[in-house]
Amino acid sequence: MGEKGRIIFLFAVVLRVSAASIPVPAEEGSHAAEFLSHGVGARALGMGSSFVSIADDATAAYWNPAGLAQIRRRAFAMMYSDSFGTAQGGFLNKGLVEYNFVSYVQQIEGIGSIGISWIRLGVDDIPHTTFVDVNGNGRLGDFLDKDGDGIKDPGEWYIDRPEVAGYFSNTDNALLISYARQILPNLSVGSNLKLLRQSLFENSGNGFGLDFGVMLKLVDRLHVAAMLADATGTQIRWDTPDEPVFTRDRRFRFGLSYHLSLPVIGKATFGVDLETDRKDLQTASASERIVRFGAEYWLFNTVALRMGAEGTKLAAGAGIRLRLGEVTLFADYAFNAHDLGNSQRISISGLF
Repeated sequence: MGEKGRIIFLFAVVLRVSAASIPVPAEEGSHAAEFLSHGVGARALGMGSSFVSIADDATAAYWNPAGLAQIRRRAFAMMYSDSFGTAQGGFLNKGLVEYNFVSYVQQIEGIGSIGISWIRLGVDDIPHTTFVDVNGNGRLGDFLDKDGDGIKDPGEWYIDRPEVAGYFSNTDNALLISYARQILPNLSVGSNLKLLRQSLFENSGNGFGLDFGVMLKLVDRLHVAAMLADATGTQIRWDTPDEPVFTRDRRFRFGLSYHLSLPVIGKATFGVDLETDRKDLQTASASERIVRFGAEYWLFNTVALRMGAEGTKLAAGAGIRLRLGEVTLFADYAFNAHDLGNSQRISISGLF
């Protein structure tokens, strides 16, 4: 077996062990920590989120931690997302949901690449409504019970006056601690430890999870990669009296990308990803799979144009590269279509 054959064999072994041999705890509830599915980085999102086998910037901690091994310098990324607009106001009108991401990556010689990332989703300024005890009977929420059944029916007006007592936020936070290492010339592996905290009004939940990723360069231009997200089942335990535990199912992502150099005028990248929430792709039905594809074109390595799709939802974006001495900065924008309202993402990232 030649060197390339040994690399492919090792890649297959790592992938098989990651995808098939990890027990998943019992589940209570559904769609736990769904904010982790929104995606990060305007560059990746402008390509329809087909980034598992590309993942060569500081957002790799989210898309595939094995990609962090490609970063040979210190790197950072920041994203602001204003999602699900109300259709009122102008093009950049504030949406209902704010989704933010910050990441820092550094390679340590002889050890590997280490990264730390923070994800926050927030719905802020939610009004907390209470009542004023107008009739002074010590009970709040009295209404005119015309039929005497104790149930507020249409047309039975409140006696007590409602008022906004204050405002609160619904927030989801995740801290990702990442590690990646190039174990063979063409093969890298990586992992995330995820620490989660969610809060809603006076209650909160905490949990943790693990991700594993691999990335293989078959040839200089063709990359293949896989990631097992929430490998052990990411659990969140809430501090309510019955202390329910919600478990986020593991998700398997597989990606393939091709990198094309165009002499003088720039370069292009094409990617396609497949995601399923089952550990075995052969047993997942078509409705449980998500196919993503996208493309990126750099003109003179200065201006980027991107397009892609996640299922039937289209995405587009653009970016610009600036060089300031030893520092390289990127500014990126993405537009993503969604059933609940279109989303706009703005990212700043860099190498130094």
